[in-house]
Amino acid sequence: MRYLKTGLFIITAAVFLALPTAYAAEEITICGTGDSQALLRMLAASYEEEHPGSKINVPDSIGSKGGIKATAKGDCELGRVARPIKDSEMKYGLEYKVFAFSPVVFAVNKSVKKIPGLSGIQVLNIFSGRTTNWKELGGPDMMIKVINREPGDSSRSVLMKNLPGFEKIKDPVGIVIEHNTPLTIETISTNKGAIGYIPLSSVDRAHMRILKLDGVAPTKYRVWRQEYKPVSPLGIIWKGELQGLAKSFFDYLFTSEVQARISRVGLIPAKLDQ
Repeated sequence: MRYLKTGLFIITAAVFLALPTAYAAEEITICGTGDSQALLRMLAASYEEEHPGSKINVPDSIGSKGGIKATAKGDCELGRVARPIKDSEMKYGLEYKVFAFSPVVFAVNKSVKKIPGLSGIQVLNIFSGRTTNWKELGGPDMMIKVINREPGDSSRSVLMKNLPGFEKIKDPVGIVIEHNTPLTIETISTNKGAIGYIPLSSVDRAHMRILKLDGVAPTKYRVWRQEYKPVSPLGIIWKGELQGLAKSFFDYLFTSEVQARISRVGLIPAKLDQ
């Protein structure tokens, strides 16, 4: 009987020791656009705190296009995009769902004072190089430093669709920052006289000012009423059936608590009752 008890103890101990392996920390990666990078890093940290043993990686931006390709290849369990999947990308067989809406805003360095907003025509004049000094618009006597994004960038695409004439600027002035929203933010924040366009949620409010566009501010209700036009959908993409941690975090994004939190950080929640 003693040997039986000893054997049972050994078996029980073996099972107990095996449990950490069976329930080892599950890990996923969410790759793609920089537009939702900071937001998803914040939400991933909150999820990990609430679900010990989970690890959610949100690496640096590779753009929406890069996220789509990486997710299709299986390099990441979830992808993050700031635009719908294009017809040419349907071949990858990805699923797509919007979890928030992000207004694309024109932001200027804090040095640009006395200018609460710009008209669409003024924006076109700036990015085409016809207006080169802020004093021409009632601001300080300071050169306008234009920060642009590469063709295909989600924010640039939103402006081309929603700001008449923007798509016709063939040779925009200034510098072009490719596939890197965080670097765009840093460049605007650290250069006097700078202007660029970025997602509202990414604005460095300590070093930037958000401008109204045609007299309309990018508030939640203005976006819901479609009065503020340049808006980018923030989506999650995946391939096949969601399982495990990927499904759990996906569901987490659409809880009322998280959708309300999304609203508090300057984004528009997908659930419009938040």
